[in-house]
Amino acid sequence: MSHITGSVQPVAPAIGIGPDFGPATNPPDTWALDFAHTPAPMGTRLVMLHFTGASFPANNRLEVDLGYGGELDVFTAADGTDFWTRPIRLNDLPGEQVPIRYITNGAATGGVQLVQYGRGERHTKDPENPGADFNSFTNCDPFLKFSPFIEPQYATHWFCNIPPHWENFECAPPLPDIRSVVAPSVGMILHVDFNTVLADYVMSTCTVTLVEPDVIVTAGHCMTDPIEDARSASVIFNYQTHCDGSNDPGYMPVVVKVKEVIRQRFADGTASDYCLIRLVSPVPGITPRPMRMDLPAIGEPVFCIHYPNGAVKKLSPLHPGFALVTASGTTAVQANMDITGGSSGSALFDSVGRVVGVLAGSSPCNLGYFPTATMLQDIAAPTPITRDVMIVFDRSGSMSLPGTSGMAKIAEARAAASLFVQLLRAGTGNRVGLVSFSSAASMPVDFTLANVTAANKTALIGPMPFTTGVVGNLMPGGSTSMGSGLNAAFMQLTPMGNPRNVLLLTDGLQNTPPMVDPNSKSPTDITIDVIGYGTPASLDGPMLTAVAMNHNGQYVMADTNLKLQKFFALAFGNIFEAGLLMDPEFVLPAGVPTAPPLPFDVCEEETLTVVVGWDHPDTHLLVEVTTPSGAPVTAALPGVESAMSRTWTFLRVPLPQAGERDGRWHVHVSRPQAGITAAAGTTSGAEVRYFVNVIADGGAVLRRMPDRRRYHTGDAINPLVALQYLKGGAPPNAKVRVIVRRPDTAVGTLLSRETLGGVAVIDADTIPPRQATLLAIEKKTGKPVVGYTELTFDLESDVESTGSFEPGDLFGKPMNDLLTVEGNYTFHAHATYGDGCIATREVMWSVHVDPGIDPGKTDMTVTGSGGQGVIVIVPRDIYGNNLGPGRGGDITITGAPGTTVTEPPADNGDGSYSVHVTWNSASGAGPGVIIAQPGRPPVVVGAASGPAPGPSVTHGGHIWKWLCCVLAVLLAIVLVLWLCRYV
Repeated sequence: MSHITGSVQPVAPAIGIGPDFGPATNPPDTWALDFAHTPAPMGTRLVMLHFTGASFPANNRLEVDLGYGGELDVFTAADGTDFWTRPIRLNDLPGEQVPIRYITNGAATGGVQLVQYGRGERHTKDPENPGADFNSFTNCDPFLKFSPFIEPQYATHWFCNIPPHWENFECAPPLPDIRSVVAPSVGMILHVDFNTVLADYVMSTCTVTLVEPDVIVTAGHCMTDPIEDARSASVIFNYQTHCDGSNDPGYMPVVVKVKEVIRQRFADGTASDYCLIRLVSPVPGITPRPMRMDLPAIGEPVFCIHYPNGAVKKLSPLHPGFALVTASGTTAVQANMDITGGSSGSALFDSVGRVVGVLAGSSPCNLGYFPTATMLQDIAAPTPITRDVMIVFDRSGSMSLPGTSGMAKIAEARAAASLFVQLLRAGTGNRVGLVSFSSAASMPVDFTLANVTAANKTALIGPMPFTTGVVGNLMPGGSTSMGSGLNAAFMQLTPMGNPRNVLLLTDGLQNTPPMVDPNSKSPTDITIDVIGYGTPASLDGPMLTAVAMNHNGQYVMADTNLKLQKFFALAFGNIFEAGLLMDPEFVLPAGVPTAPPLPFDVCEEETLTVVVGWDHPDTHLLVEVTTPSGAPVTAALPGVESAMSRTWTFLRVPLPQAGERDGRWHVHVSRPQAGITAAAGTTSGAEVRYFVNVIADGGAVLRRMPDRRRYHTGDAINPLVALQYLKGGAPPNAKVRVIVRRPDTAVGTLLSRETLGGVAVIDADTIPPRQATLLAIEKKTGKPVVGYTELTFDLESDVESTGSFEPGDLFGKPMNDLLTVEGNYTFHAHATYGDGCIATREVMWSVHVDPGIDPGKTDMTVTGSGGQGVIVIVPRDIYGNNLGPGRGGDITITGAPGTTVTEPPADNGDGSYSVHVTWNSASGAGPGVIIAQPGRPPVVVGAASGPAPGPSVTHGGHIWKWLCCVLAVLLAIVLVLWLCRYV
């Protein structure tokens, strides 16, 4: 829904028409009704009639006069039992009554019921958006019942100019101007939609473009429930006036009913936002526009034709000018124009009239159009059914260190990887492979990409307890060449196979070529999910975050072996299933045999996979599930799958189970009891930490929306997620909240107080000084250098919270003051939805945040004279946190205007950096430097103008305040001495 242009009114009681509801009128084969609607307070622009319970035996039919030139809507058995008419023009219908006729032809039974009608009318602002810039008063009047046309009061939220730089289309230059050539292909789609705030149905519009004789393109968010939206939808072409708002006496638009949605993509965890729709017939007299197959260049001229707030056709920008492409990529083409609600889905045209993209969203003065180049590739690709996954496994020397269970990290990682493999369903067409890496990737790869079969799973992880096979034989040693591992995986994932995924596990930092370029988006069609096992002391959070973000994947940091196993199970759910119902962690105290039952709700799911993992291999747990009636579900039941290892177990339960599906189920976790043999060498009574993952297949999917931004302290962040059925449509009564786990320590400030040590070498794996120092601190203190706190926020679906034109499927909350400390932020989104039957979904991801250097908080000292010297800077962010030592490779320092850097900057190991410079002292300009960080505008630090400094001058936020105080005191002394002359 783009905006509200009318209401849906009930017909109560429903009106039956046909032999099943009484005698015929005249003639004897006809049952006629002149339907009179209840007029809107400010006049009805149009109506659309909704019939249900239709029965058309033999050749019986229903006719509805549409009010344009004798044209009828005729319905037969081919139209099913539930349908809407096209919009009806009331202008010339006597008494605004709509003639309806049920006509028999070969059968004396049958009939239909009129239950609702859509009433086009002026409507105030969308209730989802409380801000004043959303104030609006629409006027969707496609039959120009009121002439001259009454312009709406437009919502200004997306305006870049007030008044907007658009005009009635007929103000534009006539043919052969390209704008007039393409204009006839632009139409307005009108349909009935569900408004989540009003909890009722309304009428809504978007803009469309004809791209084939019977096919239109618009935004995916305009048809969030494709099947239901298409049922009521019609497209109106030639809805326009003269330049002054008047129209000719014979004005009549072309109205064509929608047949079906061909393909809709929106809120599916990708940046896609488009919809292709087939009409019931070709549009007469209108030439389709071609969709451009390549991306436009930055600076290309473009324009847009649209129907803002349901108004008559507008051209943006004002002629004779064009807008210019400001950015061009596979997920968005950006341009600066004025639009508002109803402009959604409008085409961005290039200078020869090709469709470059459809309006999807973004912010004022920076509109985003989803590119047709990407759309065409997506359409050509087969519908994803199965997937190819390469596991990329880090076996570098640092993996020999002890993990949180006491075992070596590589043993913990092998156990987690074996859980992922065993969860894969055999015989489904999915394929899996494995490549490990240290100083180089294993060549040939450890396990070539192959179909998931029972035999191949055994080859990878061995028989129960799944600790042998290829995975079980991986051993640590050597340095870390992450790039070699990824390159080897890419070679296995051929473009002609299934949709492609990489699951990367690493515990450290790359230190051996080939290196991963965190800014690279190639290959563009492989999704990369990343699990970092360790703490901020050992992981390159910025690089791992960027790799996942640039490849539409998720990054999560696992700082315990329990989380490592949990995240491998989570990766399985995200890649192959509908996602996660829940994933709590618990402690089963020593000597306690059974944990309290854990409830969870099932609604619409087709399969449940319940995973239980625990932290130590010297204990053992069992899992059982009970249905809503209390019936136990164990591995002994037919169709139920199970597996068990030394630190995990799972049950896979097909639904319905013994006739039960929806309702409250329970997970029961217990220790082995007397008579049940535990795994060899385990103890049954020790305290154990464990998690429970419930993974669902079927129902709705909760996905994080793509976000390729690199974040710094002080930045705003919006944790956007999408909740949608895979076949399209938003679940009812959806609510989403997010729990943010944020760091409580600025690592840069901590290291500035320490002495930065040298590199460390662990089994030939080189650890840089910064991480080596942090690891040494953790070893000395016996705890991680960074602690975490949690905050909970409700996410909303309104436009201001999501930045989308459409509320409903997307949920977000702009957060301006969350990123106050560098480090790893983990977002855990929880969704509930349903009407009566309540379902849940969860999704989790991590984002690394770097310090954002602030010139006002950064100290700078200049030593030298005569135009040359040394600048010492202490970079800090807006909150006063130090960038810290060991970050020289993450910043670029150049001279400000008039200053030249003569030697590479030196890291002093205490959070400060020295830069040898020269400057033109005769010009009166002082020295300064420009500090640049990836993904952030550069900042200038220092006296870039003003008098040249003396032998030693200090600049910076705190120093300048001290100097101002000293200057104030000196001025006061001078003033007192001057006054004393007159005493």
